[in-house]
Formats: sequence, C-alpha cells, structure tokens
Amino acid sequence: MTSRSCSRNRRKRRARGSRPPHRRSRRTEGAGKSMEDSVKRKLEQFYEGSDGPPLRILPIGGLGEIGMNCMLVGNYDRYILIDAGIMFPDCEDLGVQKIIPDTTFIKKWRHKIEAVVITHGHEDHIGALPWVIPALDSDTPIFASSFTMELIKKRLKEFGILVLSRLKLFKTRRRFIAGPFEVEPITVTHSIPDCSGLVFRCADGTILHTGDWKIDESPLDGKVFDREALEELSKEGVTLMMSDSTNVLSPGRTLSETVVADSLLRRISAAKGRVITTQFASNIHRLGSVKAAADLTGRKLVFVGMSLRTYLEAAWKDGKAPIDLSTLVKVEDIDAYSPKDLLIVTTGSQVEPRAALNLASYGSSHSLKLKEEDLILYSAKVIPGNETRVMKMLNRISEIGSTIVMGKNEMLHTSGHAYREELEEVLRIVKPQHFLPIHGELLFLKEHELLGKSTGIHHTAVIKNGEMLGVSHMMNRRVLSNGFISLGKENLQLMYNDGDKAFGTATELCVDERLRIASDGKLLDALHKAAHAALSSCPINCPLAHMERTVSEVLRKMVRKYSSKRPEVIAVAIENPAGVLADENKGKLSRNSSVISALRKSVGHEKKRQHIDVREVLATSNTEQELEDYDDDERFLNEEEEETTSNTELPDKAPNMDEKDEFWKSFIVSPALDQSEGNINLLLEAECEEKAKEESSKLDPVPPVSVQKPPKPVNRNKWKPEEVKMLIKMRGELHSSFQVLRGRMALWKDISSNLLLNGISRSPGQCKAQWASLVQKYEENKNDIEKQKSWPYFEDMNNILSDLESNKASK
Repeated sequence: MTSRSCSRNRRKRRARGSRPPHRRSRRTEGAGKSMEDSVKRKLEQFYEGSDGPPLRILPIGGLGEIGMNCMLVGNYDRYILIDAGIMFPDCEDLGVQKIIPDTTFIKKWRHKIEAVVITHGHEDHIGALPWVIPALDSDTPIFASSFTMELIKKRLKEFGILVLSRLKLFKTRRRFIAGPFEVEPITVTHSIPDCSGLVFRCADGTILHTGDWKIDESPLDGKVFDREALEELSKEGVTLMMSDSTNVLSPGRTLSETVVADSLLRRISAAKGRVITTQFASNIHRLGSVKAAADLTGRKLVFVGMSLRTYLEAAWKDGKAPIDLSTLVKVEDIDAYSPKDLLIVTTGSQVEPRAALNLASYGSSHSLKLKEEDLILYSAKVIPGNETRVMKMLNRISEIGSTIVMGKNEMLHTSGHAYREELEEVLRIVKPQHFLPIHGELLFLKEHELLGKSTGIHHTAVIKNGEMLGVSHMMNRRVLSNGFISLGKENLQLMYNDGDKAFGTATELCVDERLRIASDGKLLDALHKAAHAALSSCPINCPLAHMERTVSEVLRKMVRKYSSKRPEVIAVAIENPAGVLADENKGKLSRNSSVISALRKSVGHEKKRQHIDVREVLATSNTEQELEDYDDDERFLNEEEEETTSNTELPDKAPNMDEKDEFWKSFIVSPALDQSEGNINLLLEAECEEKAKEESSKLDPVPPVSVQKPPKPVNRNKWKPEEVKMLIKMRGELHSSFQVLRGRMALWKDISSNLLLNGISRSPGQCKAQWASLVQKYEENKNDIEKQKSWPYFEDMNNILSDLESNKASK
C-alpha cells in the first residue's frame, strides 16, 4: 500500500470520528414495509413532484377482486389510465347492477391523467367508461383497437357522450404517444378479438402490462401469441411487469379454441333432435366454431339473446364477424323448421335474470320453449359466486327432460386466462426487474408472487386498490434496484349503479341498509301492519293526500326508532274504487240494519194496505242494475246521515221537517234515473215521499200551533249554481262508463273526489241525489219550450241525455 493511500485512509477515519456513526438503512421488499429513503413523507399521503422514484403505479380497481380493472401508471406526476371496467355485484348488493371504480378520485386527479388506453373489450375492462369519461378532462384521448372501439362507441352512444374526436385507434407493434409514454401494443390471445398487451416506454424505464391473456398455439383467427415481442423486450430490459393472475391455481396449460371447435362439431353431429348451445356472448371465436358445425351438419342457425347480436354487430363492422346476420333464422320462425334442422345459440350461461336460457328454464320465455328431446351444450365456465344459481337453473332444465352436456372432460370450453405453466413461461421469457401480480383475488395475487420469486425475480410485491408504489430502473444491470417503494395510500370507495339513474356510493344508495331491511323480516312485517293501521284510521272519504301524509309520518317514526336515522318516506296512494267499496262496506251493512229498517218503517208503516215495496217494483222492470243501485243507496245511508247531522246548526233540537224530507229524498231516489228511464220510478218516489211525510207527522212529536217554532236553520247542503255545473260536467264525462259498469257507486265516488279537488265537498250519495233531481227536472221540462229557456241547466243536460235516448231509439 502506498503512502498516498495510507494518508487517504487516515483522513477518512478522522472524518468518521468527527460525525455520529452511520445507521444502516433497513430496507425490506414488498408494499407496506418500512423503508428509509431520502424523501420524507407520510404513508397516508401520496408522494407528488419530480423527486423520488420516477415510475409510479396506482391501482384503482382489479386487485383483490375479479373485475373492475382500472389502473393508473405514471412517470412522476403524468399518468395514463389503463382500462375502466365494472364489477358485477354479489347477492348482498341488493338492487345493484354494476359496481364502478371511484370516479371522485379520478375527477380529483383529472389534471394529471393525460390519456386512457384500453386492452380489450370485455365489460370488466370497458364497462365503466360511461362514468369515467365524464370525470376526465374533455380533451383526454381514449386509445383502443378497432373491434374494442366499436364496442366503446355503442356504449358511449347509449349514454349520449360519444365524441368521435377523442377516440383514437391503435394497431399492434405500432408505437404511439400517450401522455408521458411511448406505447406499443403487442398481440396476446384471449377469449375476445383484438386483445393486446401494452408496453410503456419512457426515459426512466419500461413497463409491461400483459392485459388478459393465454397462449393459444392454434387460434381460430390465426393471430398467435407474440413471443417474439416479449423476447425482444427482455433483451431491452423491463423495469416492471404486471401480469394476469386469474388462473394461477390451475396447473398445466389451457386448451386451444381449435380443440373446443372439434368437440362442438362431434356433439352436434351426433345429435338427433334440436341442439341448443350457451356460451359467453363476447366469444366471437366460439360463435365461429358453432357456425362451422351448423354448416357441416346442415342445420340452420338461430340467435336468441340481444347481447349476442351486440358483439356480432361490432365484429361485423370491424370485418371480424364469422357469421352474416342476414343468414340467421328469425326467432319467431323457429316453429317453421324441424327440430333436427336447427342449432340455437342462446345467452344465460351465468343465469342472468333476463337471459333467454334462464327464462326458458322457468317456461316463461316467449322465444324459446325447451323440450324433452333438446340437447343443451354448456360451452362456458361457471364464474365463482354463480355456482348455486347455475345449479338451480340446470335442475329446472333437467326437470323438463332436456339433456345437458357440460364439464371439463367434454372439452366444450376453454378459459381465456393463462394457466400456471403459461404464467411461468412468460415470466422466464421477460425476466423483469420488478414483478407486480394483478387481476385476481388476493389469494391469486399471493400465489402469483411466489411463482415470480421461484423464477428468480428479486423484487415482487402484492398490493391492494388505492396503494401507490414507486419503482426505479436498474442502471446498466450493475446498480441494484431499491425494490418497490410505498408512496402512500388512498381510501378509495366503490361506486354503485342500479341500472337506472341512481349512481353513488354505498352510503348514498343505502346498500347496507337495503341488506339489513331485507334480512330483518320483523321490520317489514311491522311496517306493513303500521301502514295498514294508518290507513284504517283515515276517514273513508278523506283526500288521497291526507292518506299519504298519515302513512308517511307513521312509517318515518317506525324506521327512525329502528335505525336511529331520519328516512325519506314517500307514500303514494292510488284509489281503487271497486276494491274500496267492496272491503269497506261489508261491515256497514250489518251496522246500518237498524237504520234501514227504520227507513222502511217510515216509508211504509202500513205496508200491506198502502205501500208497494220498492224492490218488488224494481224487480218487475227486469233490470239487475237498478236492484244493485238500490243496494248501494242502502249501504251509503248511514254515511249520509252522519254527514247531514254534522252540518246542522242546532243538533240538540228537533230537525226541521224540510231538512228531514230533503235528507230522505236523497236516498229514496231511484238510480234508474241515471239511465233516463225514470218515469215509473219517479211516480214511486213521489208516492214514497208522500207516505214518508204522513208517517213522519204521526210518529214525530210536533209542538202545538200556539207554540212558536224555532227559526229554520240555514241549509248548508244546498248546491250552488257553479257546483251544479261542475257536477253536470263531470257526470257527462263519465256518461259512457255509467252505461257499462254494474257497480256505479264507485263512479260517484270518483266524481266526489274530483269535486273535492276543486274545493267542493260533496259525498257520493249527495252527488247521486242531485243528479237524480236534475234528471227529474229535465224530464219535466223537455216538452215545454218556455221552461227549457228558464232552466239554466237544460242545454247541458240535454247534451248528455239526448244521446242516450237516441241510442235507445236506434236499438
């Protein structure tokens, strides 16, 4: 060792002695670990700015779950969004149809997101675009392949947000600029056309995002998995690789679509009767295999299900459709063909509520009726979570007698996601510096991470949605990478859509409350009883608005007591006159029997010698409707008596005779006058009134002439001219209904309710009695021109009743 080197070492030792001893940094691999670096930050906050690791990853969805794939990839503070998919709800998300990534966070970061790049056209990758695109800047471009773009256009057009200038097409192996990256799509095979892996290049490193993929050595469309692109990328050096983890627990390799096509052809050729296949509607390659089998066996092809046409039309526009839609047999023409000449393709493999096969299993499909001779080829995989529903549907089909063929050994289906051997092969080809498993449940991600470590990758991590990682490239393959660096965590919230206008968080859509209420039968039963009790407490003729307020208030108090919340209860009352009349007046007949008997006594005290029973006379007219209306008069007797009594100024004194006569008159008038057939009944009515007056004078204590009578109270039941005109107008509008319906008291209740809306409080019986008197007046005046001119209502009554008389004359 030279003297110069010795003096240098002495200076280093003296320098170390002058400062505190260096504390060795404790770096560990993986997300969420404690790491020391030169940047001071808090774990709860995202690191932003030009310092720190240059490549940044932030998953918004798709990690720890199947579906809702959505990820931000950035170079410092410039990001692009990869995919925007939905996740389908489970049985606990009542009333929810779609689960969507946190669009509020995307909107908050909209100034950082410079582009959207889509890997392929499945719903779990493009389904959330109608909600994500409005959250971005209005000029943010969307990149996709041609077939995928056709699906996107259709979806955005349905939501009214299609802007063609924002949509940009890409082709595989042709690079384009998106935000801070140069992007190169590469061909991968999957269960839908035009599926691409994505390579992102920038000055600070290279990222590979595989998308959804498998290795199909003999795909039906001839587009093989691009191994050469991955080998070239490996030589270039990959800073970070993110790969699909869906089938990491499945050993071996996936079947080719060619094998499935051969199995379909074998089964269809051997079938003697009608064949029905069900598969995922997006699998255009599988539809091509079914079409080829139909052509070789001489069968006609029928599509049952709208989603099949949706994907096929997109493929047709892009030039990738294996079937010409014009050659398909129409659904309504199925019965015109022999069963052995048909091959039906249908949806419903996952028991979607409105899918054709599910409806057919219940026997409720208008287009598809299952038969015992049918052969059903289940060319799909049961998605985890749907096992119970699928088994119930298959049991219903088995009960019909149809034969079902399914299962792995039948080779009628192959997955679009790589099995374990394929995953390991790609990891060994690419040899990335860092590996991040994506697209799968947490168990799948953990297992895929172990597989990556087994291939020699040192830096691996498993993260959840909302956790941000930073990555630095290994320089010249000599400087070791620091591994993944956690840059913070965001508490993302799921967004829910109920299939209509409702969109928001679980709290806003009350998802937890829906489940709680649905699972607690006591609350529903208590609410039902409370609502029924509240309705029973309302008067019979009270306005609907009053009923709604009463029920809403009762239910609001009950739910508040149950959940300690203040719910918004909306009650809607819809009047059912016939049902109300039948239910509410059963008890009225029994209660009013004494009143009715008193009425009959007052009208016909000496029945044998002087009185003709009204029922007997009505029976002689052979009109059932008149008998029924007479029963209606008796039913409403007690109600009218109470209303008249309440309107009297001096209730403790004897009622005035004129008022009493007017009261009985409203109920003795025959409803036959409604039909202008009142001549006989008018005479009967007059006779009954005369006898009622005589009997009343005998039975009621009348003070002597010398005693001064109390002053006559004001008759508040008297109709005003404007009220009479309103009654005539409403009765005229319902005139045709009065000629058809049997229980016409329900129509009088309608008229009473409509008058109440116009500020006129009249019961159905009062309306009916007033109409009867108007008809009687019309009959008296119709032959006297002078009286017609003096009576202000003759013209209106004539317009209504003259039509009836002309109809009778024509008959």
